[in-house]
Amino acid sequence: MFYTWDKIKEVSREIRRIPFEGISEEVRGWNWNTPPLASTYNVKLAVSDIVTGYCDTGRNVYLKYVEHVREEWNPILGRGSLIHKIHEEAISCAKKLIYILEKLSGEIFHRRFMEEKEKFIERISNRYEENFLKENLWIVDKLWSMAALTFSAQLENTLSRSRYLSRETIVSLTAPETAEFPIDGTLIGLTPTIRIDSYLPPGILVELKTRPYKPEYQLTLAGYALAFESMYETPIDHGILLQINIDEKSKSIRFYPKIITLGDDIRTEFIERRDRYAEIVVNEEDPGMPDECSPACPYQYYCKPKKVSRRP
Repeated sequence: MFYTWDKIKEVSREIRRIPFEGISEEVRGWNWNTPPLASTYNVKLAVSDIVTGYCDTGRNVYLKYVEHVREEWNPILGRGSLIHKIHEEAISCAKKLIYILEKLSGEIFHRRFMEEKEKFIERISNRYEENFLKENLWIVDKLWSMAALTFSAQLENTLSRSRYLSRETIVSLTAPETAEFPIDGTLIGLTPTIRIDSYLPPGILVELKTRPYKPEYQLTLAGYALAFESMYETPIDHGILLQINIDEKSKSIRFYPKIITLGDDIRTEFIERRDRYAEIVVNEEDPGMPDECSPACPYQYYCKPKKVSRRP
């Protein structure tokens, strides 16, 4: 859930063991102005519009951009939002404490970090319904404690290297992960407000998923890679799809990271879907409903599907 330098090195070693045939120049994001990447339509879609995991036909895009139907909150998407928020704020909190603590040690850091949990809960209390937050408070407790242990142990490791490290260096060595990394996707036909769940130096993108795994989730990383390359002209060859499984009965959380090679096929599939969904908006064409709808869909109240899957 939280990546230290040691964990990043493990991932890098795994990536080097994966057969890699390279990526064609024509599907690198910096070639955004030539086919097949050049967008035919003057429509800017979010990566989350293109890869939802809950609408197979793209009707969500039609409802959002043509009919202007509002999304309705549901607890499945709410839980995902909560976990993403914990991830973002825990990383931010770790960096902040390293800068402001007068004396640095793993023990002091851990104590102060745990004290920040109540402040975090107070900050998000207006963001979520009271009952929802109460039911999911155990997730906050577990993930915040995990972050406290991870960062305090890494801080001790960092401090053991030298007495003369600057606070900036200590931050970069203890919490190298950047949550909600911003990218402008307009060059690649996407919105200017893309947020990658996590960026790991020197160039690995991470997507967090709290719903059951679906192969199409890999396309999200392809979209991020294309946008990143179009903006920074730096190659992104691999990403991590981090599946977060929540077990209500046992009150346990498990993590299943999957390294995804962002090759030609996955990039092409993302671009084809981008163009197909942009065409729906331009032609104002309703693509119809899927055979089966997901309970995670925020448009259920509007579509009133006859069949809803048990799998979100």
